[in-house]
Amino acid sequence: MGAETETRILDATRELLVEHGVQGLTVEGVAAHSGVAKTTIYRRYRSKHELALAVLLHMVSEVVTVPDLGDTRAELIAFVNGAVKVLGSTLMGRVMQGLVSDLATDPALASAFREQIVAARLAEVRRLVDNGVERGELRPGIDYELIHDLLFGPVYYRLLLSGAPLDPNLAERIVDSLMPWLSTAS
Repeated sequence: MGAETETRILDATRELLVEHGVQGLTVEGVAAHSGVAKTTIYRRYRSKHELALAVLLHMVSEVVTVPDLGDTRAELIAFVNGAVKVLGSTLMGRVMQGLVSDLATDPALASAFREQIVAARLAEVRRLVDNGVERGELRPGIDYELIHDLLFGPVYYRLLLSGAPLDPNLAERIVDSLMPWLSTAS
């Protein structure tokens, strides 16, 4: 499948997700909206969930890497804030809300989500923490997976369960809650 065809499929999927959500998404609809044959889509994506995951992956890839800001606190805030903004103000939040039950019941989809999306974010947490340790700002021996969970757990809790807003200061409050534990000053 060529890049142009892939782009047409992902763009159509994104538009249909906005209009109908994950529940209303169909491969037939994506085929009709993109002008790409259903068989071509099925060669690359086995289901509507894989299409939704592909859109999510594309969006995540745009916000995963944080530039070197020279300050670990600022970098962690920027990293979490990227997720807050994307989940709170773009299609990605609706896609996640629609995919969450499918992630819980479809082991293959959950595995793909962990291997592609969670792994990318975890790698970035590791990079940011390692840089913070090298700068002397963070203590060594930090559990990267736990830090990842503590940084993003509150964001997803608000998005999926509590309904509390993903407000502009959320990332800063999360990071500032963790910094005393992470910091070499503690």
